[in-house]
Amino acid sequence: MGELSLPLKDPLPGYRFNVFLNETVMGFQKVTGIRREIETEVYREGGLNTMVHVFPKACGGERVLRMERGAYGGMGHPFCMVGERLKGNLSLMVLDNQGAPVKKFLFMGLLVKRWEVGELSAEQNSLLIDCFEVCYEDFELQS
Repeated sequence: MGELSLPLKDPLPGYRFNVFLNETVMGFQKVTGIRREIETEVYREGGLNTMVHVFPKACGGERVLRMERGAYGGMGHPFCMVGERLKGNLSLMVLDNQGAPVKKFLFMGLLVKRWEVGELSAEQNSLLIDCFEVCYEDFELQS
């Protein structure tokens, strides 16, 4: 068997990351929704039943980051301002096991879509969780 010629590195840890809004560090326990997708259109070629062509269409819809963290007292968090555009950019930095940045995502065109307070239960001894959803127009992957 032949050898794989790509340089392989250790997988990145999914539990070490920092979120920044402009220069302010925002602590979150979970972030989801980092994706790119596009709709496609399939065109069947006439005369050849075994051939199809795939063409890109418009952007695949809205892009939403969902961020979760333990709730804090007060209203000082900018993601509580549902319907507001946020000035500046949001960056998410993935860190290696030593805490050095290895991957950075930069999100632009931010709009606060949703703020949800987690379940309140007198039967459980758990943290109150805030969930925020922020729409973004585009993002860049920076190294």
